Amino acid sequence: MNTDIVNELLDDDAFDPKKLFNQDEYSTLLIKREGFSKSQNSSADLLEGLLKQNITRSESEIIFSKLKEVNAGKLMIDAINSAQRIDEKVLITTACWESGIDFTNDFLFFTQLSCHENFNLSLEALTVLENIEGTIDEQTLAKALTIAQSKKYALQTLNKELIKIIKDRGI
Repeated sequence: MNTDIVNELLDDDAFDPKKLFNQDEYSTLLIKREGFSKSQNSSADLLEGLLKQNITRSESEIIFSKLKEVNAGKLMIDAINSAQRIDEKVLITTACWESGIDFTNDFLFFTQLSCHENFNLSLEALTVLENIEGTIDEQTLAKALTIAQSKKYALQTLNKELIKIIKDRGI
């Protein structure tokens, strides 16, 4: 073994474990995979791949397509809920609408998410709501409207858009 490598490994100042946990440089998303099938593990790998800093647009589009193929909607929602960093939540929420997965049954989840104080997260959640093609029942729309109207936060323009999206669906 090269002595330079050995010396570097033994040098206390050469390795800083704090750098490994720098949330600004490394993704901290951990998807709980206990009980996952091989397909679910592959989907989780794809989702984690979206969080790589140097991913290209064409690579992202391939991942979006594969996530739709395996209908990874539940996994994506779980990942949004477990993500610690807002930028990770934004990327996964973006993937929700970019993948073309049907999130009709998650209308209330994205309504709640669109009320978030972070502009980008709120905007991406609104985009998911706009892209939902399924029918939303009146009871769910009424709950969504209550959520939207009860939120008091700085993003009034987005809140007005959320209320409009809900009302345009039938309330």
